Amino acid sequence: MESFLDEYQIVRIIMSVGGLAVMPFQVLISGWDDRVIPIAIALVLVGSHAEWCRVRKVRTPRIMLALDLTLWGVVMILIPDQPGITTATLAFLTLLTVLFSSGWWTAGYLVYLASFYGFSHFTGRGVDMDAVSDFQSVLFTVAGVALVMWRVKGWLSRLDANRSQMLGTVSHELKNNLTGMIGMTELVGTEDLTPEEVRELIGLAHLQALDATEIVEDLLTASRLEQAALSVAIAPVDINAEVTTTVRRFAGEGMTISLDLDDTLTSAGGDGLRVRQVLRNLLSNAERYGGSSVGVRTFEEDGWLRIVVNDDGEGVPPEDEGTIFLPYRRSVATRRDASSVGLGLWICRHLALAMDGTLEYRRRGDVTEFIFSLRKHDHDDANDNPPESASAVGGSVWRLRDLVGKTPVAEAVDQRLPVHA
Repeated sequence: MESFLDEYQIVRIIMSVGGLAVMPFQVLISGWDDRVIPIAIALVLVGSHAEWCRVRKVRTPRIMLALDLTLWGVVMILIPDQPGITTATLAFLTLLTVLFSSGWWTAGYLVYLASFYGFSHFTGRGVDMDAVSDFQSVLFTVAGVALVMWRVKGWLSRLDANRSQMLGTVSHELKNNLTGMIGMTELVGTEDLTPEEVRELIGLAHLQALDATEIVEDLLTASRLEQAALSVAIAPVDINAEVTTTVRRFAGEGMTISLDLDDTLTSAGGDGLRVRQVLRNLLSNAERYGGSSVGVRTFEEDGWLRIVVNDDGEGVPPEDEGTIFLPYRRSVATRRDASSVGLGLWICRHLALAMDGTLEYRRRGDVTEFIFSLRKHDHDDANDNPPESASAVGGSVWRLRDLVGKTPVAEAVDQRLPVHA
């Protein structure tokens, strides 16, 4: 808002200086008019007040609006024979009022402004049916523009608030991960630890680093999506392998997930890195907002390979189902979680579309399901280009013991992953 107010002051100064510069030429062309002096006084007052507010960093838009509406309203009354100028002035002041006021102040200012315009209009035209009809047409047109601007202003305000909250949330999450890494690496350097303990601490620090990397990756993906600059590398992808890789990562952090994988699945056409990013966000969403039972199943249907992430949580309220895939949107339930950014499902939907796939939300009884679908890859092409191995793509961890060695904790974590045929 402060930057808008600064621009507002500059506009006021330009209008005042420009008006004063044009007035001598107007007098030379049209001759002297008694209205020149009060109009010049109004221009000087507006310009002087704008410069004073700019220099003194005054942030009082209500006073500025009251002064501008009054002075320009008087100018409209002084030139009733110039309907084009008065109508343009009305439209301009209406936009300023919508931008820099709120609530009942906006309504009051608009009525105040309309009274000046009405006085000028009927003074110049007289009171007859044609004048009344033209007055109504102008008011309705300007009101429509004001309504559009008011909605745009509300949308921009919400977007700005969501972005600010997102920055705060991301900073908090990154700080938590960095604090954990710093603490564990300090222990390694200062404490007398066994080799097994050292490996385990390094493994935990590595997991913290992966969390931070994934947060940054989501932000980069969101930025590329907004700029329409996201690219995906479509290739044969082993769906079951990608699911297992991603689920083991969450199991390594203590989350229990049941798997129901169709062993007969062939490859899907997609980008392995992006498939894992979608799954990671869906599992994070289930972990944060779902119930105690979380599962993933895969199956083939009508030429599509489908991955279903389900949980027994409360689900999305019916009134929010239409907006869960929009950016910076969070349902009433998720607003209680300060760590929610509101980008995860939006990113998932766009990544799925970029791979010529789909992502849908469905509530079946007491179960919430997110269905991620990719097209089945042509078998002949798959033989020429075998599916990339999940372990060959960076950013994922097959087993915790691969990172920290066969420590008791790592073995116990790896064994927590239940797989149901």
